[in-house]
Amino acid sequence: MAGQVSRILGSFYVFLICIVTADGLTVKPEIVLEKNVWVSGEDAEISEYRTPIMIQAPNGDVLAFAGARKTSHGDASAKVITMRRSKDLGINWGPSVFVVDDYMNRDGLNLGNIIVDEQTSSIIIIYSFCIHNACDPSKYYPTNFKKVSFDNGYTWAESVDLAEKSPFFKGWNWAPGPGYGIQKKIAPNVGRLLSCGHVVANATYGAMTCIYSDDHGDTWNKSEMLVFLPNNMKKNIGDFTPGEPQILELSNGRLLINARNEHYFHSKNRLIFYSDDGGKTFPLSKLRVDEALIEPRCNANTLLHQGVMFFSNPASTTSRVNMTLRWSLDEGISWTGSLVVYSNNSEYSCLSPIDDNHVGLLFEKDNYKEMYFVKIKF
Repeated sequence: MAGQVSRILGSFYVFLICIVTADGLTVKPEIVLEKNVWVSGEDAEISEYRTPIMIQAPNGDVLAFAGARKTSHGDASAKVITMRRSKDLGINWGPSVFVVDDYMNRDGLNLGNIIVDEQTSSIIIIYSFCIHNACDPSKYYPTNFKKVSFDNGYTWAESVDLAEKSPFFKGWNWAPGPGYGIQKKIAPNVGRLLSCGHVVANATYGAMTCIYSDDHGDTWNKSEMLVFLPNNMKKNIGDFTPGEPQILELSNGRLLINARNEHYFHSKNRLIFYSDDGGKTFPLSKLRVDEALIEPRCNANTLLHQGVMFFSNPASTTSRVNMTLRWSLDEGISWTGSLVVYSNNSEYSCLSPIDDNHVGLLFEKDNYKEMYFVKIKF
């Protein structure tokens, strides 16, 4: 009898974690590789590695980026954007290289979004500068820069101030990401580049918004801003303050943003926004709170790959612990299962395709002591 019960429970467990999609795809995520990509203190110039971003370059290489902080983990500390490359699907990683250096500026760069433009085979980094108003105003102003590579990240052009051709950036305290940006592949607006972030203002004002480009990042426009509510008042628990958004494109061309719920509007869950006009607007009438995705006020990431939507964050309502991968077979309407990647302290994360059967997860681990990579088969 005991053996029969054990077999029944075992079969039920397999049913829970092994789901078959309508086209016959079996989804059973499991970790197959783990690697330290960066360890804080291993480079004398770097105090901590933060804000992970990971993308797959046009040639298939996997590129990991971090906003490495020189003196502390504070958002306004001096930083570099550093990168490592894997040519073998995450098994080995090349040396760390500095892509951008703010040279100990008091309120330097913040990473940011990274976009792969498949039409031009380019990689575009979007990062902010001086957005905390701590720079010397006689020398600098808040703005955003782009840095572009046309050879899969081996070389990079000089950084360009986006305010040169899109003047609204000058003096604008807008922080993209952190996470990846996208290029639309499905109508409407095929080829459009989008980068999403939030306005860093003060305790009374702020907004979430995206920028978009229809000329491969040469010029940019602003989407309609979702202003924090109540406006021009100090924010309290329960107020509407979406931040650190991750955008992706659904199979019908609709855009989805999964955003941090900074003051727990409605509940301690993620905020979901939709756009049906190519990212020009994300109407509040289409906002929903995903009650399956709990959060402790932290960055998270989401990815649609091979028909499966993945989501990563510290799955807790109280503290940044329990890095968890969830997956959905209906583009985020419901979540089929979950996999605990690391149960202890874990913070920001980013997901990336690795190949048709694997995704990668890069995340901050153990109070920023490590930037950790896991490869997941599904």
